[in-house]
Amino acid sequence: MTERAVLLDRIDKLPPRYFGVVIDFVEYLRNKTQKAYENEVAEYKAMAADTEREQEAQEWCNAYFGPAGAQ
Repeated sequence: MTERAVLLDRIDKLPPRYFGVVIDFVEYLRNKTQKAYENEVAEYKAMAADTEREQEAQEWCNAYFGPAGAQ
């Protein structure tokens, strides 16, 4: 049985009075996931905006792999 199937089976076996608690928890997890994604995007944008760091990375890559397009 997949994890999803196990989860749905366990939810189905709960008394209906707990459905609201499950919904609240699922919403909490969705918000947590969204915030984590937004944080990652912000970190990547900040890293890409750091031109000095990008230049150093490009120089390192060129030294290690050769200039882009060179064969």
